[in-house]
Amino acid sequence: MINCYELNGEFNENGMEFEDFNEIENGINKNAVIFHKFPVQVILLIINEYSKKIAKDREILRMEGASFLCFYLKKTNMEKQLKFNLKNIEYLNDFVQVEDEKYVKAQPRGIVCHWIAGNVPTLGIYSVMQSILCKNGNILRVSRKNVGTVYKLLILLANINVEYEGSEYSSNILLKNIAFIYFDSSDRNLNSKMSLKADVRIVWGNKIAIDSICLMPKKTTCRDLIFGPKYSFAIFDRSAIESDDLEKYLDNLVTDIIAFDQKGCSSPQVLFIEKSKLSIRNIAQMLSLKFERISKRYTNLDLEEAIVAKIINKRGEYLLSLDKLAYISKGLQYTILINNELKLEEAITGRTIFIKEVEDILEVCPLITKNIQTIGIASKDRKKMLEFSDKVTTVGVDRVVKIGYMNIYDSPWDGCLIMSELVRWCSISINGMI
Repeated sequence: MINCYELNGEFNENGMEFEDFNEIENGINKNAVIFHKFPVQVILLIINEYSKKIAKDREILRMEGASFLCFYLKKTNMEKQLKFNLKNIEYLNDFVQVEDEKYVKAQPRGIVCHWIAGNVPTLGIYSVMQSILCKNGNILRVSRKNVGTVYKLLILLANINVEYEGSEYSSNILLKNIAFIYFDSSDRNLNSKMSLKADVRIVWGNKIAIDSICLMPKKTTCRDLIFGPKYSFAIFDRSAIESDDLEKYLDNLVTDIIAFDQKGCSSPQVLFIEKSKLSIRNIAQMLSLKFERISKRYTNLDLEEAIVAKIINKRGEYLLSLDKLAYISKGLQYTILINNELKLEEAITGRTIFIKEVEDILEVCPLITKNIQTIGIASKDRKKMLEFSDKVTTVGVDRVVKIGYMNIYDSPWDGCLIMSELVRWCSISINGMI
């Protein structure tokens, strides 16, 4: 059974029940006619007001990642993302002349079906807002544990009115192009039915979930955007470690670690430090102090039993080893583990970070695969960072960002310009027609 919590702009906290997607699809297709006439500038204004409503809601702001979401939805950022993806946002409004007698327009692909992983509560909003900007209809399926979070976020989009060029527009038209649903992820029948409604399938999840959805039947015209499990780590080079900004870099690293309980694909699991005047022990001690301070503000650490077991086992292994070190909190607030093996450790999460020292940051290059999403960097040497970034992105890394920004959603993401994939590029050539 499909539980639908928002359809045609109407919310139901308990969920309306459907056996298939026909009524949902019909509602979205009907609403698309009006939505197609919305100037993209109006959508940007509405989303900007939406970000303000989120920022004013204290309960919402306590949600994991809500502050990042506010920044992302600001008009200046969304407009920048659109221009980066499409070059000219007017492509979304009209046929734009590109040659003497040739015109091009970015038309919506149709219905975008989103399968959203449960590790980042706000992920569904990021995904659906990019699709809405491209004027698509949307079926948004989230995990059971995030239904309440997404419901509270999505309902804030209701009843926003903006004025543009003398006309008034309502955000409720955007909502009418979003169906917010949940059904059991193991239900192959409903997954299959949803897949067949999709003109674009966007799948965020682990390998098992992705493989399952990818094997579902789909339209021959359907486009797939797949965002599977990835691994991320951080690097501090010598110039950063020996600079006056080391304290700030460590603060930013802790921020990257604690976000989303370290379960995001962009969360750092290992810190590589370049050999410097400071020993690895000095840096670990400084990092532990940063954790101690920030743990007083971020006290909500609800760890799953399996993660707790992993942390306890790793702590025991390192505390009993002669060639390993551990800096740990009294409780499970943080765990810093030091060893001299040049490898990427299994992600433990739960504020667990491995630290390793290297002579040169280029020593990490042989570890890179296409499974590496983000490297967070602290450095004062711009030329060195550009050279390093070129090397690691050549062999697989998608993003290299300054430390503190690892979990900030950006474009491109996982090597993909998402919004450019959510439109169909249509052209008309009028040579000889007049």
